[in-house]
Amino acid sequence: MDAEVLDRIATELGQTGRCVFPYFISASETQALCEDLAIHQSQGDFRRAGVGQGAEFRLQDSVRRDEIHWLNPPGKNPAQSALWQRIELLQRRLNQSLFLGLREFEGHYAAYPAGGYYRRHRDVFARDDARRVSLILYLNRDWEPGHGGQLRMHAPDHVLDVEPRGGTLVLFLSRELEHEVLVSQAPRLSFTGWFKTAPSPRST
Repeated sequence: MDAEVLDRIATELGQTGRCVFPYFISASETQALCEDLAIHQSQGDFRRAGVGQGAEFRLQDSVRRDEIHWLNPPGKNPAQSALWQRIELLQRRLNQSLFLGLREFEGHYAAYPAGGYYRRHRDVFARDDARRVSLILYLNRDWEPGHGGQLRMHAPDHVLDVEPRGGTLVLFLSRELEHEVLVSQAPRLSFTGWFKTAPSPRST
């Protein structure tokens, strides 16, 4: 991965607390991950996503409506392996540039059906704030504005909507930025994860 790209991402995150970077991965890489996601869907690997952690985990359709499948490094195929390699390089650069003390990363595929959403929230748990930087990598091909499903980020002085176009990377500080996924009018796919400062129990 180009060191200049990593520097630009780290600089923007450090200056604003968020970064939106189109074309973080190529069209062919997006296609490979999208196909891998579809295989896991066809195998029944996805589970409904909920809120809370550990014993407090629960399904709550009033808050979110999507399904997820967790991935683990180094990956089960070339598409996943390439993804984890990029994440490792990104984590290293964020630590070098921003001194965040990131120690690990956890991530999953996320699939929102037509009508799916995730209400406004922060990416931290009541009893666990190990998540420092949230990451979203969109895998949608031929996405159009009419499909909805924008990521709405609530900055202190304005609101920013991000179209979930394939190959686009979004990073933001997990503890600080409230965000939501607006209602999607078409299936909406992504890889979503968190750079963390310490291990913590994984929610389903």
